[in-house]
Order: sequence, then C-alpha cells, then structure tokens
Amino acid sequence: MLLGKKRLVQLATCSECGKEFRTVGALRQHYSSKHAGTAPPQNLAGNGMEKRRKSGRRHNGRGGTNRRLILTFGVVALLVAIGAGALVLYHGHSADAPTERTPPKAVTGIYAGDKAPNMPLYLTNGTPTSLSSFQGHTVLVWIIATWCPGCQETAPIIASHYYSQLRSEGVILVTVEDYNDLGYSGPTMVQFASKYAGGAGNYPGWFFADTSQSATYTYNPQADLDIWYLISPSGTVVTSGLNLGTTIQSAISAANNLQPATA
Repeated sequence: MLLGKKRLVQLATCSECGKEFRTVGALRQHYSSKHAGTAPPQNLAGNGMEKRRKSGRRHNGRGGTNRRLILTFGVVALLVAIGAGALVLYHGHSADAPTERTPPKAVTGIYAGDKAPNMPLYLTNGTPTSLSSFQGHTVLVWIIATWCPGCQETAPIIASHYYSQLRSEGVILVTVEDYNDLGYSGPTMVQFASKYAGGAGNYPGWFFADTSQSATYTYNPQADLDIWYLISPSGTVVTSGLNLGTTIQSAISAANNLQPATA
C-alpha cells in the first residue's frame, strides 16, 4: 500500500517475481517484457481497487454537488423568510399609522383648469394694478396688438353689440396691449381706445392697459395678434381662443355657465 494525497492506493503485484506496480497497464507491460511465456492473471491485483476508487470519485462528486444544492436552497429559503417577515412588519406598521393626504397643488398655466398667472397691468389712467386685483369677478382678458386690423375692427363691434351682454353676465373686460406692440409701430393704448372703442373710461367695466414683457410671453407665447382668456372669479382659466370678434359668443356662453343658478 502507498499513502496518496487523499486515500490509500492498492498496488498491482506480479505473481512471477513479486514486483509491485501502481497500475494494471504497467503490470501487463511487465509480463510482456519479462515473462513473455506467462499470461498475466485474469483477476489482477489492484483492478478492483482502481474501479472502486474511480467509482468513489464519482460518488464523491455527486455528494459534493448535492451538498451545494442543499446549501443554496437553504440560503434562498432563509432570505425569502426574512423578506416575508419584513413585509408583514411594514404592512402592520402602515395599517397603524394615520393616513395623511395632501390636496393636489393647483397648476399655474394658461390652459383650461389652470390657475391663471398674475399679470401686471398699467391702466391708461396711469394706475398700476394686476389681474389678481379682479379676483372675485369673471374677467375676459383680450390681448391685442394695437396695429392689428382685426382688433381695430372688433373693438367697435364689442362696444355696440356685446358690451351690454358681457356686463349682464358680470364680465369685466380688460383689453391689454402686447409688450412693445410685438415690436411693430402702432397707436398707443389710449389712442386705440379713443379711436376704436369709444374712449377709455366711457364704458364702466371695460379697462385698457399695457403689460410687461414676461406677461406677454406667458399669455401670448405664439405672438398671436388677437388672443383672449376667460378667467373665473376664483382665478382659474375657463376657456380661451383667438380672434375675439368671431369667437366672442363662446366666451359669453362660458361666462353664463359660471353664473349661480337662479330660482
């Protein structure tokens, strides 16, 4: 017997001279060269041991694999159990804790349902004010370029046909000149009101004003010549449109829907 690294190995022995060999192949080669006239025994020493040793290796390999699988499954099962326990604790804590709901914050913008951005207004009588000062009233903000032919045609039509209707709906009309008239030369707002709308101050509830550059960009991002917004008493954008002269009825209808129902 020899002591290997991991186990004892049985030697194959020559029956003629007693010499020992580590493998059956080496023993057979010995018989061929040293004992040519003698056939090696059928049951060579070490043959069975070698087979058992190889078989043992195979069994040991499967055993090691099985142990690794069992260990892996055990770790996975432990992690699942820990996760399930944490989830139960979390839900239990959440159920006991009071639920707090924060109301959604109003979005400031120029689309229907948005909170209308504030707008500085410089009235033709020299009074500075802002759009927020009209809160509590329905406001029709009409933003124009004073040199716009359509705006010049619409202003006298509003004065003669729609002013009384707007006032009966409780609507305040604020006509606002785009900042710097969108870069073109046109009449001042005082001149526009006087020439096309019967004069500023002659129609109660109809105001004429200039505004800032940032407000113009906010309310008129596409630099339209004639754009309007209907603002509710709470300061929310109700609806909007272009070319007030041809769409004013939709503004009046929307304003009418804001009025409280009467018996």
